[in-house]
Amino acid sequence: MTMITGRVWLFGDDLNTDVIHPPQFFSLDEEKVRAGLFHGLDPGIQPRLRPGDVLVGGHNFGCGSSRETSVRSLKLNGIGALIALDFARIFFRNCTNNGIPCLTLARARDLQALRPGQVVNVDPEQARMTTEEGEEIPLDPPGGFVQRIWQAGGLLALLPDSRPERGA
Repeated sequence: MTMITGRVWLFGDDLNTDVIHPPQFFSLDEEKVRAGLFHGLDPGIQPRLRPGDVLVGGHNFGCGSSRETSVRSLKLNGIGALIALDFARIFFRNCTNNGIPCLTLARARDLQALRPGQVVNVDPEQARMTTEEGEEIPLDPPGGFVQRIWQAGGLLALLPDSRPERGA
């Protein structure tokens, strides 16, 4: 996997999927889904996001509904990685299946070292984050299969092509 470089966006504990992407933005229209990211929390966040940005939260990141529209909105906005103390299990799986790296901090105290807008480099393979000031923050290393899914860009990319060959 390549290094992810982006600005830090800090959130607290229990960041709910309906806050990440409110129901009024559910749609098949990608632009509507993209525009809904964090709209219920602060409508000004989504327009300021840049590809590669890193969302950082506390405990229970992604709690709430298991709808994949929250993850779809993160993907459409080019979010580079999610870092938290821990993730809601279904949300973690949905992100992983869609190729969005979710990494946990190895030390809870390191959450205090981050500030909004700070540029960080996240290395999912080495399980570390480096701040623009050069501080290295260790992350818990994900399992090999999870890394393989992230490297492929999502679970579907790992599935064999089951279409019949032409002329067969």
